[in-house]
Amino acid sequence: MTSVLVSATSRFIVTALFFLSGFSALIYQTVWQRLLGLFGGSDTVSASLVVSAFLAGLGIGSLAAGLFADRLTRRHALLLFALVEILIGAYAAISIPLFHDVLLGMLIELSRSRALTFAAAFVALLVPTVLMGLSLPLLARALVSDIDKAAGRISVLYGINTLGAGIGALVAGLWLIGSFGYWPAVLWGAACNGLVGLGALVAAGSRSIEADELAGTAGTRVIDAGDGARTVRHWCALVFASGMLAVALQVAWYRLIGTLLQGNAYGFPYILGLLLIGDAVGLFVGARLVARIADPRTLFVRLQAAMVLVAVLGILAVYWLAGVGGLERLLVNVDRFQLPTANAIAVCVVTALLVVPASVLFGLTFPLAQRAVQTDPHLVGHRVGMIQLANILGNSLGGLIAGLVLLRLFGTAGTLVVLLAAGAAFALMLTIEAPRSRRGTALVVASGVAVLLVPTNETFWSQLHGVNARQAAIVAEDHTGLAVLRRFENGFHRMYIQGHSQSCLPVCTVHAFLGALGPLVHPSPQSVLVVGVGAGGTPYAAGVNPKTETVRAVEIVAPVLTLIDRFAASDGRFGMKRLRDDKRFDIVVGDGRHDLFLAGRSYDVIEADAILPHTAFSGLLYSREYFEKVREHLAPGGIAVQWAPTERTINTFRTVFPHVVYAAPALMGSASPIPYDPAALARRTEEPAIREHLLAAEVSLDDLRTFVLRRPPVVWSELGPRTDINSDLWPKDEYWLNNPHIPTY
Repeated sequence: MTSVLVSATSRFIVTALFFLSGFSALIYQTVWQRLLGLFGGSDTVSASLVVSAFLAGLGIGSLAAGLFADRLTRRHALLLFALVEILIGAYAAISIPLFHDVLLGMLIELSRSRALTFAAAFVALLVPTVLMGLSLPLLARALVSDIDKAAGRISVLYGINTLGAGIGALVAGLWLIGSFGYWPAVLWGAACNGLVGLGALVAAGSRSIEADELAGTAGTRVIDAGDGARTVRHWCALVFASGMLAVALQVAWYRLIGTLLQGNAYGFPYILGLLLIGDAVGLFVGARLVARIADPRTLFVRLQAAMVLVAVLGILAVYWLAGVGGLERLLVNVDRFQLPTANAIAVCVVTALLVVPASVLFGLTFPLAQRAVQTDPHLVGHRVGMIQLANILGNSLGGLIAGLVLLRLFGTAGTLVVLLAAGAAFALMLTIEAPRSRRGTALVVASGVAVLLVPTNETFWSQLHGVNARQAAIVAEDHTGLAVLRRFENGFHRMYIQGHSQSCLPVCTVHAFLGALGPLVHPSPQSVLVVGVGAGGTPYAAGVNPKTETVRAVEIVAPVLTLIDRFAASDGRFGMKRLRDDKRFDIVVGDGRHDLFLAGRSYDVIEADAILPHTAFSGLLYSREYFEKVREHLAPGGIAVQWAPTERTINTFRTVFPHVVYAAPALMGSASPIPYDPAALARRTEEPAIREHLLAAEVSLDDLRTFVLRRPPVVWSELGPRTDINSDLWPKDEYWLNNPHIPTY
């Protein structure tokens, strides 16, 4: 069969459509990671396993394409690309019931094992991710004919796709998902893939074609050997190391900027969108300049060191401005339900300045790699696939090392030091090869100076949380998150988790109320489950009833427990020593929702800490499906206690529990009537054992009684409305910008 060369018009159409392919891919990644997090848990280890499964599929697709793409005619490569896009869209259209109903609903027991969690995620993602990995090598084979222009054209293709991915991350994360929910968002993506596939089919069938100068080579396997193969292996190693470094930097950015954004649902897509757009800009610039670069390897190596240096200096600039310019007042140190406009603008500007420059430098590296390896027109698809595979493997390993090892061992500040050392190693490579290279030496020296400027982890985070010389802070950080306990001049302590204010010591009245309410109302609360620990006030108060035998508390951010342990050992006040020493309290690290879904037991009381509804993943604890699982695990006569920060929370809660008492700001739900008497509850605080327990945490009994009696309770004895609620597939309160809610406090 005679091969054909796609016309310039068809090439332009398909290249433009490749934008939509990237756009849809980021919609899928955002949604699928969330749904697989429901299955495996939203803790960092499970999230890393899901990302690894996603990248593994992309890698397999890249490898497969590298093995067979160049054996296809250009027309067949374009036809196969069209089929790939259509199949991705078809799979996406059925993915929501597969991930939510089958994995979460029927196979949840598999998630007890980390290995099986990865295996299930890998199998679920295998088809679409392998197909995504095929796309770029197939298009490179179909559209690139002039080997002298191959690097530039491949880079433009990749840049268009990356730009689409960046805009897809922004549109999906900032508007589409919040406004319509996960399933409509995925269907939008599926429609985009279908459009790309149809467009590619039309282009492949175009009659405006030219004879292919490589006619006769299609179907013949060409072996990459000799000097060319050695060059490809060398560049794969460089790209692998570069990919590791770039994603490790992303992990540091996510930790810093996520904290500045107080861990809200819009932070991750905004960071990712800017990162990908910056990467695309670098790809386009590189595509225009690459033909003029005589020594791509030297520039590639320099860019790695420069990228790390620019990124780390930007992070240090934020740290310095927090100390001298009061930047933390606009960022981390804000205790409000919604970030005011000034804060939002400040965070957007700071994030762009941090992420975009280094991302542009990283984007410049891909054209350099293609410039070096694209020397044989018979092997264009193969070499694109190999370089892409090396980058994906580097991304995967870099994310695992930075996210699960470096942050755990060294915290953010220590991770920055390691990254600077890695960047300096690239520059040192140049210095060794060319001792007289001033630029290589300058990069090594600059990296060394930057290392000296990095503060300790405790100093770094204390300053970003506004801690001054008259105050003190305990900082704990690992791969699961960041927690800061700040002590003010008057002895008051406030706990910040992922940048937002979560609770306080002495125990805040609202946390004491939430913790004690269910155990004091239930006639015999032998077992209590608390989702979330915060500063310890809610689980401590949950042990107020002498009849309670066990209080199990599950906290997803492990450093929270580290802070409580350190405070209990050094101070011991506010009930924290008792919380850690009393055998009734079983405090563990994990995803509380996931823990409940896998629970093999029932509880007399199940309650959640006062978790802000606009924080990332908070929707998991305000959804109808979560409340249904809570009801399922209540013992006969059991009571669920839930903070009610919004009207939508109340609506959702009432769809599940037939008997509900609204004792503002808390909801109590049960399958049977709830014996709630505010006056009797207030009197119970004077019982000796209860009084002693509360006073040990320095809870103000007068404030607590006032809290109980300030509003008459509202009682509902039938299932409530089923409109305007939170669900797993549309957590409206979490996306509060798209779905304004009515606060109840």
